[in-house]
Amino acid sequence: MNFSHRLTCVLAAGLVLGGCSEDDPYADARELSGPVSTHSALAWIDQDRSELLFVRPGDDDIDVAYRKVGDDRTRVSWLRPTLDGDELLAMVVPSSQKEEDVEERLFVFPADGSGDARSYDVLAPFSTVDLSPDRRRAVLHFGSGTDGFGGAGVLQNANQVSIVTLDSPEPPRSFTLNGFGGRLTRVEFPGQTTPGEPGLIQIGNRLRDIVAFLADNEVVLVDMEDPVANQVAVNIGSITFTPERTLLRPPNDKFDDPVLFLRSSTSSDVAMLTLAPKVDDDGFTAQVSLLPIGTQASDFVTHDGDEVPYLVTIDPAREALAFTDIRTQQGFGVALGGPASRMFTRTHESDAGPIDQLVMWGPGGSTIYTLELDGIDDALGRSPRPLGIQTGIEDLVVLDNDRVLVGSGINLYVVDFTVEQVTPLSSPTAYDATNSALEGNLLLLGTSAQPWISTVDLTTLDPESMVLDDPISSFHYLSAVGKVVAVHPDPVGHISVAQAGAPTRSSTYAAWGFLYADILERN
Repeated sequence: MNFSHRLTCVLAAGLVLGGCSEDDPYADARELSGPVSTHSALAWIDQDRSELLFVRPGDDDIDVAYRKVGDDRTRVSWLRPTLDGDELLAMVVPSSQKEEDVEERLFVFPADGSGDARSYDVLAPFSTVDLSPDRRRAVLHFGSGTDGFGGAGVLQNANQVSIVTLDSPEPPRSFTLNGFGGRLTRVEFPGQTTPGEPGLIQIGNRLRDIVAFLADNEVVLVDMEDPVANQVAVNIGSITFTPERTLLRPPNDKFDDPVLFLRSSTSSDVAMLTLAPKVDDDGFTAQVSLLPIGTQASDFVTHDGDEVPYLVTIDPAREALAFTDIRTQQGFGVALGGPASRMFTRTHESDAGPIDQLVMWGPGGSTIYTLELDGIDDALGRSPRPLGIQTGIEDLVVLDNDRVLVGSGINLYVVDFTVEQVTPLSSPTAYDATNSALEGNLLLLGTSAQPWISTVDLTTLDPESMVLDDPISSFHYLSAVGKVVAVHPDPVGHISVAQAGAPTRSSTYAAWGFLYADILERN
């Protein structure tokens, strides 16, 4: 794509105000924002034209596509890719509070902007969206944010929500949460633990698709699959309880009913909601009890021992794990020997076969702990195994079941749990572990404010870096087309496109000026 002639005109006219005629298309500053990436393209919002601009990288050039979204009476308040990157959501609201009879709509575009968008009337200028891990639904709400106008002087229903089923043309399900007055702060899908797969919860003889709406001292449960089922509102009690996370335990032979756990940032208890069918109708209900777990639960998982259904919590103040029998509230602790506040479960291949293993860590700590859970009921005195991170832990990113990436200032550590190996990588500048992606066994890194795209071969742990001509403002991995894109700070649009499997300068190309491409013809 050759932008040289167009950009000569752009630069001659000036990208700043002043010195332009009344008919000059460059006389006013454009309102552009972005980009947001899907699995195959980058998208910018062009508020002046009420459209989205999609940049689709090929092997040696880019393709630019424009898609109309709304009109001059509307504006796009936010963009969000779906969790699999297959589509892009765009929330369209009235352009100002003075506009009347303008519907708020959610537009759903294909990932690369090809083809027509679907749209849904969502009834309010929602500021926040949560996407279900099974990739079927979008839950729109205000959360702790504001409306599409910035919240200035606009009356809004803070507990209004809209559930959009993305694989259906049916109108969204819009309603107000029937709780106890707490403002909605968080939305979770407790049954959906595997991305791309349904997470139905067996309650009595019905399978239910539950979404949990969290607010201070309360939670409201809604069956997304059954619009006639009543909302189930649960008041946690008279204690101060700010729910932060949910955790579902499905029913089995060790505990007959499904259980929803809630941990709090303000309480030393975990709320245990036992879900059961109603006797007099086709709905369901929740019976709440509080499990004392120590000082605080900063994270939790469930684990079934040989005989006992456990809730496992991590207590950062005591630097210990607590195993609590959810039937009797009895249990035991396991000392960690150092600070940790987060954990997850992985599958560990032992000599006896696959077993569950806990991995524990915390920002500011210097150790990752592992604890094998097989036979934990009888493992009195079992101690976690430490893996030291010499310069401390700032961030930890799970790459796959066996490996994590730890960020620590100018150091990165690749941790392989299969062989308990910690490999340090150092750089003159700090890398951000969250700006990373995995292409097969190749780790890709592109931290903002520096001009390097780096790779680490995780089979050999051999690092390589490719210098770009300009610093990175944002880094994007487009898995469907096998590209990584570094966006550079430039008002006319400037990107570098590299092959994700083997980024080299010889195979990398730059595109410049695409945000102003075709501006003369299109005006």
